[in-house]
Amino acid sequence: MKRCAVYSRGSTTMQAEVEYNSCEAQRDRILSYVKSQEDLEVYREYSDPGFSAATLDRPALKELMSDIVNRKIDVVLTYKIDRLTRSAKDFYNLIECFKKSA
Repeated sequence: MKRCAVYSRGSTTMQAEVEYNSCEAQRDRILSYVKSQEDLEVYREYSDPGFSAATLDRPALKELMSDIVNRKIDVVLTYKIDRLTRSAKDFYNLIECFKKSA
């Protein structure tokens, strides 16, 4: 079984509460996917409601990265890439960190 992290984010408190884009809606969609897979189990859920993707300085993302470095997670699932980051440079740096910890 692969241990997966479920990550959700909404850039503003108002946006994070919008029904189709709320952190809860993102979470529900990801968990539905996990249930459809035989080789995944949720290790932990991480959520940053009200935080912009313009920076990686987010509390739950920092916890997620720490758990990756400590090899507690095999897979990171997020509803859309822009929930993780909107910066190509940050995305590349995250991928490099994921690869080093694999």
